[in-house]
Amino acid sequence: MFQLLRRRLRGRKTATDIQPFSRSPAEIPYRQAETIVTLVPPERCRSNFLGYPVQDSPFVRILTRDDSGYEGSALEAFYQTFQPETVGELLGLKTSAIASLPAMSAVMPWWNRHPEQRLEQVAVKSGNGRFLGKEAIKLGASEQTDFGWQYYGPVSTPVGKMEYERQVSVFRSIREQGFRPTSATQIHGEFLVSGEDWVWVNIGGKHRLNSLVALGSPDIQVSAKGKYGPVIIRRSESSIWPNVQNGLFDEAEALELFDRILAGRGPEMKTQ
Repeated sequence: MFQLLRRRLRGRKTATDIQPFSRSPAEIPYRQAETIVTLVPPERCRSNFLGYPVQDSPFVRILTRDDSGYEGSALEAFYQTFQPETVGELLGLKTSAIASLPAMSAVMPWWNRHPEQRLEQVAVKSGNGRFLGKEAIKLGASEQTDFGWQYYGPVSTPVGKMEYERQVSVFRSIREQGFRPTSATQIHGEFLVSGEDWVWVNIGGKHRLNSLVALGSPDIQVSAKGKYGPVIIRRSESSIWPNVQNGLFDEAEALELFDRILAGRGPEMKTQ
């Protein structure tokens, strides 16, 4: 009986989901999730927000330099040196409306997320009044005394040590047992495309990606899925990027950010 019911349900036609657009149908893919799984060389991989080549990540450097611990490591130095307070300092923006908002609320021009949504998604206010990443809380950080996020500083010492040990643990596991993904989309991100030039920007599975790069993998299986918008972001479509259309980003600065990531240049961030 249940098999017959399932066959009947599968045979039913569902209502068509009409997707409206304001200027061009090219807007629609920015709101619909798709998935691509492919192989890319490490030199085509970029870090989220910062935009530098993954090989230059402080997480990769602690794996290739055989650091003995968090104190004195490349990761600690990174957290002490790169400490953006605002989205403008993080992304290298000056005139865009989003520039003055807290760094943890950062979204990209082509994402379909608003800064308030992003901040609520990733952070809480800790007991000392500073933002603390929710992921760090899941890993044992204290909501009363800790602060910071894995992407940049400042971070409390326990959060920094936690991120160091987490990365080293993943690296050792892959080095000793091989990379055994349970899903084809564990390492995921988005493609930025300008003519025939392109890069892939890492969003999820960062510790796995860093480990594979440090181990010298010539090609890395990555995915692009529509977590915050399209899987492929085209430079030529900047005028319809959601956070350009709504005025959060000046189109000129949005293109400068796109080009910087494509070129693998890190932002000029505030140092302390």
